[in-house]
Amino acid sequence: MTDFWIDTALQRVLNHPRDVRALRESAAVFLDDCTVETITDALLVTDALASAAHDQGRLPATIRLVREGSRSDWLRISLTAPGVELPSADAGFGAGLHVLTTCAALWGRSGDGGSAALWAHLPLTTAAPAALHVALTHGVAPDHRPAGHP
Repeated sequence: MTDFWIDTALQRVLNHPRDVRALRESAAVFLDDCTVETITDALLVTDALASAAHDQGRLPATIRLVREGSRSDWLRISLTAPGVELPSADAGFGAGLHVLTTCAALWGRSGDGGSAALWAHLPLTTAAPAALHVALTHGVAPDHRPAGHP
């Protein structure tokens, strides 16, 4: 399985549940200039959409992350799969539904019949380069200082 990159997009086909781990790693690299909170929200939403496809038996499915807006200030995460249904609490999608309503500014379903897409829009917040460097070298979130630092 390989990633498909276009300047502001990442696309991956999921054929098996274990493909989600590689998707998470690729998504984290794709969003490496964002805050830890933004990356965490994006990964949670990506997992929720991938889980929906798996739980509904809709693999293979395509997950796409696209930076949108004039300054790439929005992230659209979409899952395209044959006949994938909108998540609902009745369908046992309680935790995933909570993730979508908590992390995404907007989310929904488009299409019908043969192919449908579940999508979510998240605001992107980029990290200051110096703060990101501290996070990577000290293993802490950019807004926290390692113990012993003033």
